Amino acid sequence: MATSLRSYILVPASDASASRAALAGSTDLVVLDLEDTVPEDLKPRARIMLRTGMSADWAGDERCAVRVNTWHSKAGEVDRTALAGLYLPAVVLPKVNTPDIIDQAREVLTDDDLGDSSLHAIIETPEGLSSVGAISNTAVTSLVVGAFDLAKALGIDPEPNATAILDARVTVASAATSAGVSSFDMPWVAVQDEAGFETHLAQAYELGFTGCCAMNEAQAQRINEVFSTTG
Repeated sequence: MATSLRSYILVPASDASASRAALAGSTDLVVLDLEDTVPEDLKPRARIMLRTGMSADWAGDERCAVRVNTWHSKAGEVDRTALAGLYLPAVVLPKVNTPDIIDQAREVLTDDDLGDSSLHAIIETPEGLSSVGAISNTAVTSLVVGAFDLAKALGIDPEPNATAILDARVTVASAATSAGVSSFDMPWVAVQDEAGFETHLAQAYELGFTGCCAMNEAQAQRINEVFSTTG
């Protein structure tokens, strides 16, 4: 991997203006989401809008990624059908529990659909965390800390320094470093707390992450600055 990915931002695929704005910014990986940020009743609309965008301008932007629904879910199956035949620069897979999900994604998303695009795995379950070493050694481009769903599964507070969350962050960063792939730390959601954000980025850097998830363009720009020496 020539250059490590630094900034990652998530926007609902149902919001075309937000998607365009994010892709006009400086974020390294702009993730157009079909999963958690899109309510169930808006998912059909999101798929249509995403297909329209990928058929036009977005497919030419290598920073553009699509987060599908959980691989073995009904919604995930519908996503794959809706996006069939499109070239996807990158695919983000949520709730990756085992390495075979990455292998299945590479196989099912054929060359016509996926081409040379990248696969990104979100580690957000206890099962995924226990298998992260094996996951990192598949055909994956990055690992992403999904701290909020992980905290929900564990029944704990999703604070970055909560013991279980900090341990998970360390585990993901270490696995990514060992495998030589990029890694994104959890976002700093208190966007008004700039001092806290700076502390969070410094910690993420020290833990060995190559980048961090961003809540907005300003955060993405700062993330790029902080992690510019890690690529």
